[in-house]
Amino acid sequence: LLLALALVLSVGAAACGGDDDEAGGTEAATGEEGEPQKGGTLRVQTEAFEWTGNFDPTGEYLGTAFGFYSNLLVRTLMGYKHQPDAEGNELVPDLAESEPEVSDDGKTYTYTLRDGVNFGPPLSRPVTSEDVAYAFKRIGTESIVAQYGFYYTVIEGMAEFTAAGGLTKEGNEISGIETPDEKTIVFHLTQPTGDFNYRVGMPAAGPIPEEVAGCFTKAGEYGRFVISSGPYMIKGQDALDTSSCNAMKPISGYDPDAHMYFVRNEAYDQATDPNRQNYIDGFAYTINTNVDDIFSQIQAGSLDSSVSDQPPKPVLQQYLTDQAKKPNLHSNSGDRTWYITMNWAVPPFDDIHVRKAANWIMDKAGILQAWGGSTLGDIATHNIPP
Repeated sequence: LLLALALVLSVGAAACGGDDDEAGGTEAATGEEGEPQKGGTLRVQTEAFEWTGNFDPTGEYLGTAFGFYSNLLVRTLMGYKHQPDAEGNELVPDLAESEPEVSDDGKTYTYTLRDGVNFGPPLSRPVTSEDVAYAFKRIGTESIVAQYGFYYTVIEGMAEFTAAGGLTKEGNEISGIETPDEKTIVFHLTQPTGDFNYRVGMPAAGPIPEEVAGCFTKAGEYGRFVISSGPYMIKGQDALDTSSCNAMKPISGYDPDAHMYFVRNEAYDQATDPNRQNYIDGFAYTINTNVDDIFSQIQAGSLDSSVSDQPPKPVLQQYLTDQAKKPNLHSNSGDRTWYITMNWAVPPFDDIHVRKAANWIMDKAGILQAWGGSTLGDIATHNIPP
């Protein structure tokens, strides 16, 4: 999933929130023996939103955004347990009520949707199989730029749908997707695809309401109008005027240059979701280009956490050497390899012997130490992590 290497530094407080942030948080406490209690707003800052598709779930291909979709906003047919470590990798039904029925030849998958899953306000209506099918129509529309749309070309008729113009051609349908009723969706594949359940667990395959997304057929446009089917929604979604395309203005809780605020989705029913716990009441994710200021706020307790590719060296040193702070330093062990590039078109790197020599003389241990040491990663032995 191209998960970014991220360092998360946080205060050691038992609670998140406070009433002084723009997202309107409240203090939350923990019970005896650290049992989490519901409430509070988690306050996190980062240096930039680096979304590759302006947060449109059809096109977005950044790991941080995938986390927001999966945990907060989007119920996909299949999902994950939302638990740490290996347990969190277990694939489980999410929007679907159970594992799909798979034909003997492995080419037909039939999913039945759970009862009680709703889009958030202002729609506040049940999610249907047509909403899931519409997500695939967006994937098959070239102008929307589904960056990992190649995972879904195995669906019968997807290539033909795209070639015919996708959603830009009226009446165009994907022949390999059937919705016999509001609770059932059937996928016919061109060949057996053993990981198809994983593919429908990716954010682009989550339900999307046509009455909103139908107004946005260019790359990234829908990112500021995302309608939640999950436990949280972007703050201000309930005020969206969906009476016409012209009436819709970007949801106020997401400003690509400043902030992203999440609040609870009033239309969400916890009884439909055995996988998510949803402790916090809100999440304030804001941009602060002054990295030193971010960590000053953490030290002062006015900020709960930071997501940073590389914290300032003095800060990193504090968290690595202070035993009280060390438990609050978290490195995301995403399967990602960082590397130095050499432009083959520019001498002397057009000479393979020079490129080989550069690799031989590279002080990899020194580079890793300069980057932050073993806490931030390991020296690669191959371009694919073991």
